Amino acid sequence: MKNAMAEKILAHDGDWTVFGDGRVGAFFSGVDGDGFPQHKSALGTDPATGETVVVGTITPRGGGNSEAASEQQQKPFTLDQVSQGRIERMRFRSGMIANTFGFGVRGPLTERTTVKGYIQIWAWVENQGEQKSLINYADVRQGYVKAEGPWGSVLVGRTRGLFSRAATDIDTMYGHGFGVGYPGSIDSAGGPTQGQIGFGLLGSGFSSGVVYATPVINYLPWKTRLFGYPFEHRLQLSIGAFDPVQLQGAWPRTKWVRPEAELTVEEALGQIVKAFAFINATYQRAYKTGYVADGPDYTAAKGITYGGRLELGPVHLGFTGLYGYGLGLNYALEVSDAAMDQPGDMRKSDGYYAQLQVAIKKVDVSASWGITRIFLTDFDRTPVAGTVSPTLTYFPISVIKHQQGISCGAVYHARPWLHIDVDLFRADFAWYEGEKQVIYVANGGMMFTW
Repeated sequence: MKNAMAEKILAHDGDWTVFGDGRVGAFFSGVDGDGFPQHKSALGTDPATGETVVVGTITPRGGGNSEAASEQQQKPFTLDQVSQGRIERMRFRSGMIANTFGFGVRGPLTERTTVKGYIQIWAWVENQGEQKSLINYADVRQGYVKAEGPWGSVLVGRTRGLFSRAATDIDTMYGHGFGVGYPGSIDSAGGPTQGQIGFGLLGSGFSSGVVYATPVINYLPWKTRLFGYPFEHRLQLSIGAFDPVQLQGAWPRTKWVRPEAELTVEEALGQIVKAFAFINATYQRAYKTGYVADGPDYTAAKGITYGGRLELGPVHLGFTGLYGYGLGLNYALEVSDAAMDQPGDMRKSDGYYAQLQVAIKKVDVSASWGITRIFLTDFDRTPVAGTVSPTLTYFPISVIKHQQGISCGAVYHARPWLHIDVDLFRADFAWYEGEKQVIYVANGGMMFTW
């Protein structure tokens, strides 16, 4: 079902148009599952006495869900394990897309070129830190000027990144655009939820920069018809330069802007069949500070995402994959233990995400699966000597191995502008030293769009 999310005309002044768009809503979100794995003792046999001894402490790093205020330590400590406890939590909050208000002005720059200025403000409904006396500050998520004509378009300002943009669109279009999905840190100060992001999917994020997009090109210029329907072929290339991301840790300095690019191809057979494919990439170089005696003074986080969508009448399918170094788990180029090891080497990661939606009249039913995997570096594979004997070695850090998410849900479009959502999510986390965490999430709420 098509919903009313297009811009609304607010006023005209000659050739100039003032318009707006937005959404408001709230959701119940309930979480139940394992607490974050706690540190545990690495055990070994003392060669002198033959007794079982504590060699050192193993600490899980990266990924998972740590809700310190919610974890109940229900089991006593043992020699080798601190109680993992449980997370049991309920809140009312915003969804994957928060309350938004967009405002823009558009008019002619030349006879064949238009210019648009646009600002989009995000806000959320939940209280910061569960304290109703604290202020929820507005987040100016986008703000840009865009010129567009037969030559393409140029956008300057703050907007979505090109890397993983089309991949994120699959989730918002066919999955959690009117819902919640994985809530992220439910104890956090506030903000949008993640949908499927973090589970085979990276959020594109928002950055300042400049983006040029070619016009949509019919790469097969002759007219084609199939089964009596027009068969259209569209291609577009977008190239952007964005504000650099500081990788921190061993690499706190940047010099160059961050290049990103996206290529999309769309095939349409009337309104019956639509196919869309994409590939995009990012590259971010970062440097050490001060004098570097040996070794490289720079590193780079880099990656690609790829995939596509297929619409066969009411059946909508989406698939995306990712591959790269230093990408993290949740949004592209995040600073986390999943993105780099202690010396600062970029961790390799990959991910896969599949989404199904069936749209029947006023109801959309969806299901999805995704997994993001983190791979060890040479540093991670090197054990250290224990405290009892140098012959007893262990790995002090247990790196996140994968995050896997399964979700399902339904959206009832009571009106083109009123959407009622119910969705469920199962998150499965695993670390290289055997730690596990499983969390179940139930969400439900309503959203009004214009």
